[in-house]
Amino acid sequence: MNPFLRIEKPCTESLENMHDVSEGKFCDLCSKTVIDFSHLNKFEITNIIIESRNKKVCGIFFKNHSKEFSHEEKEISYPARKTEFSMIVAGLALTASIINSYPAQTKNLVQKEFVNTATSKKEKNQVVNKNVGENFTISGRIISGDKQQPISATVSFITISKVYTTNSDKDGYYSLEVPKEILKFESLLEFNPNNYVYDNKLSIYTIKELGKKQLIKLDYNGLDKMMGEVSSGPPSATEKSLIVLDGKKIDHKSFNKSYWMYYSRYDIHYIPKEYVKFFTSKEQIEDIYIVFVKPK
Repeated sequence: MNPFLRIEKPCTESLENMHDVSEGKFCDLCSKTVIDFSHLNKFEITNIIIESRNKKVCGIFFKNHSKEFSHEEKEISYPARKTEFSMIVAGLALTASIINSYPAQTKNLVQKEFVNTATSKKEKNQVVNKNVGENFTISGRIISGDKQQPISATVSFITISKVYTTNSDKDGYYSLEVPKEILKFESLLEFNPNNYVYDNKLSIYTIKELGKKQLIKLDYNGLDKMMGEVSSGPPSATEKSLIVLDGKKIDHKSFNKSYWMYYSRYDIHYIPKEYVKFFTSKEQIEDIYIVFVKPK
């Protein structure tokens, strides 16, 4: 998952009351540097936040708000921690094998299917894996909800065991091929804009809808008009979170520790509460983290 940025409580202090410093401004009211993020893309901003994870980071986003960014992710390098990272991943895998904190019904998540109760019995039992080995094409266009302009974004077809991705072009058009045999009655797609001033979007589509070209509108979040304390990525996992690492469940404490130490080593897809029912009907689960270790 591409990093997403947010300012929970925008700052109302005037920039005129701040002093110029090399990184941006210095706020006497808070006695801290306010970093000028306006010339950076969201991957660079996220790296700064992660590297300063033990501190609160304030930022300014006022300039270059119409700038579109490259699909290439600029990652943090941790050359001195390779062995430690491998040990933590091994520990997570071990933890996954012994955790029994969720009911048995959640263990076979790959086989579970969320079915819309308003659909007919025939639709519920629809089988689409007759053509094993063939691909199904998902296509459409992504635009901004405010100005109706094309947006470059990453498009992901999400399952527990694998995520299929593609990028839209400069005109917002995308085309993604997935194996026909993995299609269920309903599928979950994620749209992650490369421009940080637009929000991510999750959408559930029926097979019939996936067969049509979709027009996706992403909401403008106004981040380019704010300054204040910046946070990045999904919220920390809790005991009510379900974390699935490469298809296996892990506990939230181990995940949080490893996530903050090695953010760039993971591909993370965060599923908020309103979409949890797509994967499981267990009401005690408040959010889901679908996590993959990136290949070296």
